[in-house]
Amino acid sequence: LADEEFVLVAAPALADRLRPALAAEGPGALHEVPLISYAEDLPIVRRYWRHVFGRRLTCRAAVSVPDLRAVVAMVAAGSGFSVLPRYLCAAELDSGALALLDEPEDAPINTAYLVHRPGAFDNPHVPLVRDHLLHAAREW
Repeated sequence: LADEEFVLVAAPALADRLRPALAAEGPGALHEVPLISYAEDLPIVRRYWRHVFGRRLTCRAAVSVPDLRAVVAMVAAGSGFSVLPRYLCAAELDSGALALLDEPEDAPINTAYLVHRPGAFDNPHVPLVRDHLLHAAREW
């Protein structure tokens, strides 16, 4: 159905300070900066670290809030850095409220699949929802 791309972001002033250190020292340069996440087990951040940096994430979240929109707001306010789905923070990236810390050639993605149970098309609403999702996904 769609691929969501993950991006490493911070507020612009923090990003300006972190980019040179990240380029010189690698991801360890971020260990002294608060990590903001939506979950204690850091699934998005762990995936990003493994995919982009080729190593296991060794830091913990400074703050966990169970809403990715809240993570966007906290990071844009300068509270720390995070890894977020690009679609969720695209407006903030476009407006300059958030900045990318890096731009890997091969950004990690999460693929969303549209599936249905066998026999689901006996319900006339299932194909209507499927067609609507497929049409809407062209814009994602």
